[in-house]
Amino acid sequence: MSRAWYPRRFPAGIPVFAALIALGCLAAAPLALAQDPSTEPRATTIVGGDAQARRCGVAINQGDVSDRAIEGCERALRYPRLSREAEIQIRVNLGVMRMRRGEHELAIQQLDTVIAFDPENAEAHLNRGAALVQLRQFGPAIAAITEAMALGVSEPHKAYFNRGAAREALGDARGAYEDYRTALEIQPDWGPANAELARFARTRRDQLANRLGEPSTP
Repeated sequence: MSRAWYPRRFPAGIPVFAALIALGCLAAAPLALAQDPSTEPRATTIVGGDAQARRCGVAINQGDVSDRAIEGCERALRYPRLSREAEIQIRVNLGVMRMRRGEHELAIQQLDTVIAFDPENAEAHLNRGAALVQLRQFGPAIAAITEAMALGVSEPHKAYFNRGAAREALGDARGAYEDYRTALEIQPDWGPANAELARFARTRRDQLANRLGEPSTP
């Protein structure tokens, strides 16, 4: 199939589905940077050793990205007996909160710190890639997401979807199609990947109709 069959798109609002980590709750709860609640990844929960850390975890599980919630998480980082593992989780939470607020540069600062502590933290690489997609730094985003895949993310279908969005924005329609298709193979009947593949199919059908001089169908 020639590359001409695949549409090129530079989306104004790019859907990103990041893997998030929550701190301080006793049971996992769905969280996301997603536009569709059904796509939300499931959080990994860790009990913090400090009341501020626990409140930080509660805030992100509740979707609270207020200034007060951010300040609470930042105070938790100053807890004198905070373990390195808890600090990593809090910083990932802060990165997610910043992304939800559209503060992607600040999110990347937190995630870069996590990666400096733990270079093999797959979810931090994936969230960093998601933030880079929103900043339209598509090449670095692809590199970050590919690294996350190699390290083993908890929900790889969302990693493939994110990378597909970045590839399509760079004009690599074939690579984007393959990533969307892989996402659907990993998670059959997943709505976002289904929608993207359906769009590719519509574009192919419309191009065929135009070449044949026939009206396209909706």
